[in-house]
Amino acid sequence: MADWKKEYHDPTLASTEAEILEFYIKFGNFLNHVAHTDTEAGKNFFELKDYFIFDLMGTVSRPNLEAHYDHITPYLGKTNQRFREVEIVAVTADFGYITAVQRVDGTATDGSPYDFSFRSTSLVRKVDGVWKYIHEHYSFPVDMATKIADFSGKQDATESVEFKKK
Repeated sequence: MADWKKEYHDPTLASTEAEILEFYIKFGNFLNHVAHTDTEAGKNFFELKDYFIFDLMGTVSRPNLEAHYDHITPYLGKTNQRFREVEIVAVTADFGYITAVQRVDGTATDGSPYDFSFRSTSLVRKVDGVWKYIHEHYSFPVDMATKIADFSGKQDATESVEFKKK
């Protein structure tokens, strides 16, 4: 995990942040080792009936995650996902968020290779004693002058903020 300022974290919720980290690690394991053979198992990580996503491929509004999940998770095929700059913040004993930069590469089921990085913000809630994703937002930096997204995730904000190239 990233070394973030400790004053932004409530020390009384340290065990909750550890639970969320364990959930996040299990989800990463699912993505990298299980998803390509057992996509159904991934549904356990989501609150399917109360979930909202601003996705790389579009917006999925409540309560429509299941149809999107049933399409995108199998389509990604065998994937490798890596996470960096991870920060986990527990807001309450049953609610928190995770921010990270995520790199994804692999080969889709139609044979298309993919390799990209994006920023992610995930909201999680404990539902019946189990952590679940309830909202996710994925985004790429965009060069405002060219209107082209940076799929490498390396574009600096100062490089892309101006509407005209100098």
